[in-house]
Order: sequence, then structure tokens, then C-alpha cells
Amino acid sequence: MNSAGDKNSRIGRRRCAVGVGAVVLLAALIWLSNRWSAPSHAGRSAESWLRGVFGTGSNANSQRAAIAAFREMGTNGIAFLVEALDRRDHTIDRVYRRIYPKLPAAIGRRLGEPVAADTLADAASLLLLNVRDPAPERTLPRLMQLTTAENPRTRLSVATTLQHYSLNYPNLDFARFRPDLARILNDTNDWVRINVVLAMERARLGGPELAVALRPALTNSDGTIRRAAQATLDRIETANAEPLRPNAP
Repeated sequence: MNSAGDKNSRIGRRRCAVGVGAVVLLAALIWLSNRWSAPSHAGRSAESWLRGVFGTGSNANSQRAAIAAFREMGTNGIAFLVEALDRRDHTIDRVYRRIYPKLPAAIGRRLGEPVAADTLADAASLLLLNVRDPAPERTLPRLMQLTTAENPRTRLSVATTLQHYSLNYPNLDFARFRPDLARILNDTNDWVRINVVLAMERARLGGPELAVALRPALTNSDGTIRRAAQATLDRIETANAEPLRPNAP
């Protein structure tokens, strides 16, 4: 009996060790995948700075620190943030969220608390609106590619970023992407269309299709969307209005 009991105990311990080892290995793989070839600043990876924006214990100070860190990372940091706009939860992420509470405290602190993909995408969007892009002409083509993303949240974040770039980088060449921008005017999301209309108007790529794209938003049940659409329509109409001719003598 004792022999059998010892054997079962050894088997149990072995299985437990294998289980813990598998958890640690999976956690390590997640850690490596999140940090592989990513830029870093002050000894912290871009992934770590991004997770700190809306993670547990985040506040205005941590967000300002993240903004400062990505400013120091330059074009590499911008490229990382643009790719993060299309973050998605994969199987490994969902598994990590389940095993995280079971990890030894030291490993958990090292790897960091899991953060949902949508939350990381929102953090990336916030940072892109607050970090100056030293080479926006290199960023724009990738942003345009992401306008066809399957995730509606990605398309909204990209449209907001495009509108921001049209305002803050007036010399940026949007003209070569006019067909792609016109296609986005058919997006089902009112906010996407409003942001793209603003971007096209600022880039002087306007046409009658801009007003048409705004019309559905004018009757949206959300008052904020209605007002934004009306203000954008007023802006377009004012910009397109012919100047008054002086009276003949």
C-alpha cells in the first residue's frame, strides 16, 4: 500500500511539475512574442509602455510617461503603435488570461498583467494623437492599408488618426490615396465617415460625395454624432462657398 501510495504521489508531483512547466513555457512564449524586435526606452519595451496606458494602476502620470517614451522611440515607436491599432485577441492571449492568476508572483510581475487587445488598440490610438511623427509620409501608406481591416474598431481608430494627420501634417500627400479615401466614405460607421470627410476636406480632395457621406449621420439617434456631422457639413459648405463679388461702380 505504501509503495503504491508513494508511486501515486510521485506521479502526482510529476504531473504538477509538468503542468507548471507548461504554464511557464506558455507565459515565456507570450513574453517573447510581445517583445520580439519591438523598440524600447529606458529599459522597458514598447509593449510594456503601451500596456501601462490603460493597465491596472494607470493614471495621468503613467499616460504622460508613455507619451514621453514613445516620443523618444521616434519612427520605430510610431510604426509599433500603428500596428497595435489592429491588435486582436488570439488563442494564446485568451489562454494567458486564464493561466495568469496561477503563475508564481515573481513570473507574473515579470510578464505583466494581461490586457485585452481592444484596450491596447485604444491605448495606441491615444498615443498616436499625442506623439509627433517625424516621418508621416512613411506612416500614411500603412494607415491606408489598415482602412480595410475587418475589425470595425480598427477602422475607426485609423480614420481618427488620418483626420489627425491631415490637420497636423498639412504637407502630407493624401492625393495619391484619393480612391481609397473615397471608398471609406461608404463605411457603415458614422464616425469613420465624419473623420475621413474632414481629412479629405483639409487635403483639398473635396467633392459632392463628402456631403453625401455625411447625410446618414445627420439623423443618427446620438446627438453628439448629429452635431459633429452638421458642423462638418457647415465647414464644407463654407469652404466651397463662392466669395462675394464687389458691387460694380
